Amino acid sequence: MEMHNWIFEKLQKKTFLIGAFCASCDANLVEILGLNGIDFVVLDMEHSPLDLENMVHMIRAAEMYQVVPIVRVYTPEGKLIRRILDIGAHGIMVPLVDSREETMEILDAVKYPPLGKRGMNYGRGPRWGEYENYVQQANEALSTFVQCETAEGVRSIKEITAVPGLTGVFIGSADLSMSLGHPQDLHHPEVDGAFHRVLTACKKQGILAGIATSSMQEAVLRIQEGFQIVTVMNDLVFFKQQSKRYFSGIAHECAGM
Repeated sequence: MEMHNWIFEKLQKKTFLIGAFCASCDANLVEILGLNGIDFVVLDMEHSPLDLENMVHMIRAAEMYQVVPIVRVYTPEGKLIRRILDIGAHGIMVPLVDSREETMEILDAVKYPPLGKRGMNYGRGPRWGEYENYVQQANEALSTFVQCETAEGVRSIKEITAVPGLTGVFIGSADLSMSLGHPQDLHHPEVDGAFHRVLTACKKQGILAGIATSSMQEAVLRIQEGFQIVTVMNDLVFFKQQSKRYFSGIAHECAGM
């Protein structure tokens, strides 16, 4: 079975991709997002109790609708990254990456020799042992994103983006704003300047620039600025906001009854 990079295939047809973080550990919500036309999901191990058993079902749900399943790990440890790729994730995202050296170690875990140190396996990723062409295809098709979330990461961004094999850099906007001393002030000149410094470095190296947003308006703004990979909140926050809107709306309309 031939392996493709769905991110780049999608970007041949449009200039940006919309995604969401998934903290629910629920494959049903991934499937619903796919039905609604989302491009990718970030299955979030960093800020949720998500485990590998639930993850594989979420990956399958995403693949049903050609939604790209990326997994955000909670540690850059190679053993975890390899297990996630073995169960079929299309790529990984690593938070809090501040240096070229860290980026190289991450790619070492993602790539098979001679590009890295990933070991052969009989998992879901290589279709339980269908190795013909898989190693080469995996080295080309699997996506690797690092997150820029600190002032140190911004200072090192030129070196990080120059590492061969990196798919892109994804800005953790809330954490980066805190690191710069302006919590949640995403339009402060220093914060906005850092965003554009990352964007410029990515464009120079020909890799993807991504960013987390918390509203439709913010997502539109970042896309207009040139970010190609944009998330809008996460599944649980979206569910909370929409359910609150419905319940409070009914209560308001029926007040006094």
